[in-house]
Amino acid sequence: MNKEILKSIVFFCLLLILSRLIPHPPNFTPLIAGAIFLPFLIKDKWLIICLPILCLLISDFFLGFHTVMIWTYGSFFLIGLMASQFSSTKLTTLNGLSLSSPTLFFLITNFGVWLGSSIYGQDIQGLVQCYILALPFYASSLSATLLFANLFYFCRQFFINRSLSN
Repeated sequence: MNKEILKSIVFFCLLLILSRLIPHPPNFTPLIAGAIFLPFLIKDKWLIICLPILCLLISDFFLGFHTVMIWTYGSFFLIGLMASQFSSTKLTTLNGLSLSSPTLFFLITNFGVWLGSSIYGQDIQGLVQCYILALPFYASSLSATLLFANLFYFCRQFFINRSLSN
């Protein structure tokens, strides 16, 4: 890995970590978008899977650890796996992952919330209630992922085109 790519990855990871630490609307961060965008920057499948989890771990160190971490980290593991398996450098693939990844995150993490919560009944009605009450967070996560993934893509295209013209 050359020095420029390494600097880009470190900058990208710091951006993802910082995005969780600064004030923001709930679930409106570029973290899922970053996880699915990593194949545009690197080809190493394990780094694609592990870097977003490392960003989560570092930011959780400052924010505080929580009871749904296994579900959160597990969903990011699966998102990283999907990104490494299905990603190409095409915008259509990126947008497909931008729709499916927040959905996967929503389904897995809210199942974990329901399973470990005394707020919701431990039956199908409680599970449905948990998912319904989490819909605003899903909308925020979905819109953030679509926005940031496309922003990352078009910034990358801009810099590629700029370097080709020089």
